[in-house]
Amino acid sequence: MQILRRGIVIAGALLAVLGAATPMATAAGKTPARFVDNGDGTVTDTTTNLTWEKKTDADFKDTYTWSLAANDGDPDGTLFSVFLPRMQCTVSADGTCGLAGHYDWRIPNIGELQSIVDCTKPNCIDPIFGPTFPGNFWSTTAALSPSLANWVVDFNSGGPITANRGNLFIVRAVRGGK
Repeated sequence: MQILRRGIVIAGALLAVLGAATPMATAAGKTPARFVDNGDGTVTDTTTNLTWEKKTDADFKDTYTWSLAANDGDPDGTLFSVFLPRMQCTVSADGTCGLAGHYDWRIPNIGELQSIVDCTKPNCIDPIFGPTFPGNFWSTTAALSPSLANWVVDFNSGGPITANRGNLFIVRAVRGGK
């Protein structure tokens, strides 16, 4: 009898572990959404645990340069002098900065940025991310060639491409992960 109880306990523990490894169903029997609008200007990816900036009508077309000079590749463009300082609260024009009470925002790498591409949706991204201009978005991933380029994601086609650091592109900040 004691062996049978032990077997039942072990089987119950195994089912609990296996159940935890599968997506939990909601009360309606549906798998929870991958992306969650946090209601504070951010979207959380429940698969990667990354929190993304949600674009607004006021900023979804804002563009930034990586470098001031197209031929030097230095991180001294508006991406680093305007966008990131505002997101990280190192500079403020009006006493406000950061997003959703966080100041550890960064530019995503190419893998992170590609993880939100979904070309079955308009502009290759879930509408939960707010308005998205179908253009190129910066990543921090440098290209091997040409040496003064970075990988960007084209949210018109969904594909990654390399681009010169002197170009004007859009950016979507991210936090967490790594």
